[in-house]
Amino acid sequence: MYQPEIERIGDELYFVSASPATRRLRAQAQLLSQTDVPVLITGEAGSGKTTTARLIHSLSLRSSFQFMRVQCAVLTSDLLENELFGYEHASANGRLASTPGKFEQCAKGTILLDEFDGMPEAAQRHLLRLLETGEFVRRGGQNPIGANVRIIAAISGDLELAAARNRIQQELFYRLSVFELHIPPLRERQDEIPLLLGHLMNRLIRRYGVPAPHFSSVLLDACQRYAWPGNLRELDNFAKRFLAHRDEATALRELDLNPDHGANHKGGNGSGNGNGKNGVDLLNTHATEEKSSLKLLVRNAKGEAERSAIAHALEQTRWNRKAAARLLNVSYRALLYKIQEYHLAPPAESERFFDTGDLRHAK
Repeated sequence: MYQPEIERIGDELYFVSASPATRRLRAQAQLLSQTDVPVLITGEAGSGKTTTARLIHSLSLRSSFQFMRVQCAVLTSDLLENELFGYEHASANGRLASTPGKFEQCAKGTILLDEFDGMPEAAQRHLLRLLETGEFVRRGGQNPIGANVRIIAAISGDLELAAARNRIQQELFYRLSVFELHIPPLRERQDEIPLLLGHLMNRLIRRYGVPAPHFSSVLLDACQRYAWPGNLRELDNFAKRFLAHRDEATALRELDLNPDHGANHKGGNGSGNGNGKNGVDLLNTHATEEKSSLKLLVRNAKGEAERSAIAHALEQTRWNRKAAARLLNVSYRALLYKIQEYHLAPPAESERFFDTGDLRHAK
């Protein structure tokens, strides 16, 4: 069965599986979606743990019900218990009132307990009871309430280490680690970076209604050699900055000046480049090679100017090709040829607006 590389799983939320590692991850998520066993998702910050949890939910029979995410490490013990299990209290008229928690609000749905290793001990005890009995009691209450919810936990650290340091109760550790999904960091799936950049940039230009910036093979090469310590979150921020300034030299300097550049990459020389050159050096090298041929320099400048003019005309006419041809004073056939030559495409028709060769073969 054909599986798209970019899969929409919610409003403005997509799962990208274009490498062997993420295709395996997607297949595991498909299997796990058919059961209700607890799942533990591990991975570095920004690697896509929440998106993976949303994928499992979207593939399951619970997909028509709510998905809720609770950050366990940011709330005090009392507030987290109230948030998860709800609480009972006396109202202004003296009657007993109740406030439902997430386990009631998310009935038949899925709850993601993010940063689970930061959950206070008291909340862990209540969660363990829920996993053992399928019931919980509101804080301040006495009557048990049945829970029908899928539980997914996520941590950025090592679960076994957290358990060994008594940050997670041993019994709860065994209950939640029935099945573990590990999200590989972006530096271990570099072949996805061009596709991810294209996808992120395409969403941004649709959102802001601006023309797409051009990614050269030099910049794509630098992006694939960079370590991305902040993973997908950092890549998303990089795409937003590049869309704003559109300056390749600035983008290359940004990648080169980051101390994590090339920390775990091809070549092993710490420069992030197998030939010992950083991103700025690569740009300068390419510029020097082009200047050695005046004809090549002129041809490249002319081509870039022509490409920009065609792209601008198409944007002005909202991609009415016949109107754009009249605006450019060229034949319709000639315009179609140039559109194909420069790999231009309207955002609605393509998730990939980079050169095909750059996207698939830049290393």
